[in-house]
Amino acid sequence: MVSETGLLCYHFSASMHLSLVYHAGALGDFITTLPAMSAWRRRHPRDWILLLGVPELAAVAPQGLFDEIWDARSPRFAALFADGIDPASPLGRRLSELRSALLFSHVSSRLSTSLLRLGPTEIIRQDPFPSQRTHIVDYHLSLFSGNAFSEEDRQPRIASVQGTIPVPRDTVALHPGSGGPGKNWPFSGFTVLAGLLSRAGYTVRWIIGPAEEDLALPFAAEAWRNTPLADLAAALRDCRLFVGNDSGVSHLAAAAGCATVALFGATDPGVWAPRGPRVRVLQAPGATMSALSAETVFSECLGFLRG
Repeated sequence: MVSETGLLCYHFSASMHLSLVYHAGALGDFITTLPAMSAWRRRHPRDWILLLGVPELAAVAPQGLFDEIWDARSPRFAALFADGIDPASPLGRRLSELRSALLFSHVSSRLSTSLLRLGPTEIIRQDPFPSQRTHIVDYHLSLFSGNAFSEEDRQPRIASVQGTIPVPRDTVALHPGSGGPGKNWPFSGFTVLAGLLSRAGYTVRWIIGPAEEDLALPFAAEAWRNTPLADLAAALRDCRLFVGNDSGVSHLAAAAGCATVALFGATDPGVWAPRGPRVRVLQAPGATMSALSAETVFSECLGFLRG
């Protein structure tokens, strides 16, 4: 649950140990850590696990993964990343009960130093991104090298919730954005693809967030705009197919179990490809997104839709 004060909401028994997980990255980065966070939960099955992160992203985490959520962006936690905290402060008193911590943070971050002063018996820290070529999910799971992980364990899982968005039959969702313009397939490609899908009898829904608000969608196009993540995940679960760039929403779609066609340019899919039960990656020729034709993407889509 999310503490209203961010500090003083106690609902665990005295016999419980307090464990902290820190992750303040973006959607895709958060989803790729979910298998490792699940492994942490299995390692600390009786602990009260507190996430210091982004509450909006935690909304798609599997039920039971976290017991409490603090917003890492709140000024009340700034001391954790600066000169440390006063042990006599409300935050210091709460974290004095900390027994273990899993931190996805850069080595330059002062967070681990601040926490060490409070005396936890276990702190595991990992840089958010790998220095060698390995899939990001496997990189995070390498924190638990003594464990054997199945293919299913290596696929992120998200919460299964009842959605509020009606999803017509045979819906294909298109997300034309990402965290950086250089990752995006030209919008003209998406509009051509939308026409090909519509003429083939499929219903197209566009996914539009703040970064895509300025795009001029085709006439009469219907879009899911700035949809809460839990609702979007539920809608994607009910779609026949999702098509998107190297983005957090592509990771969300794959983790929701939606058939996913992910479009990659210069980014290495060997590290960053979404993982899910039904994912195909199309890498643009010469790592140039404009060289990827709508007909090629449409053909890949039909392989899912008619397979």
